[in-house]
Amino acid sequence: MIIRRGRKEDIKHFVEIYQDAYEDLEEYAYTTRREIKNYYRWLMNRDPEGIFFAELSEPVGVIACDSNWFSPFEMKKVGEIHELAVKREFWGKGIGSKLLEKGIEYLREKKKDFAELWVGERNERAKKFYEKHGFREKGRFGKWIRMFRKI
Repeated sequence: MIIRRGRKEDIKHFVEIYQDAYEDLEEYAYTTRREIKNYYRWLMNRDPEGIFFAELSEPVGVIACDSNWFSPFEMKKVGEIHELAVKREFWGKGIGSKLLEKGIEYLREKKKDFAELWVGERNERAKKFYEKHGFREKGRFGKWIRMFRKI
């Protein structure tokens, strides 16, 4: 497996990975191809260097980090992880962990002290995954849980 920086032309791969990963979790996701494409464009505009794809013979996972993020919760150097998604057939194979490691490494290089993210309150698998990687619940807003970790 290789992890490489994302490119604008990866939009098709992003849509495929995203739709697959959010099957049965639509309440937390964009649901149309147009919305997902717009989301990818937004991520690219926020921090084009912060998007990474995990590739086997094709891209199977993605992480989108934002080193330009301003957290209203903490007046510290916080990097945001906007997205981490892996195609379901590759769950449990360490791909998400490798992508998260790459994202944390990227935010560290950008001189961030903390990483934060939001996860859906019913997304038990994701919450456990992030807790395993040192993230802790720091707040809630509607159906979302904010998780935070020192990096």
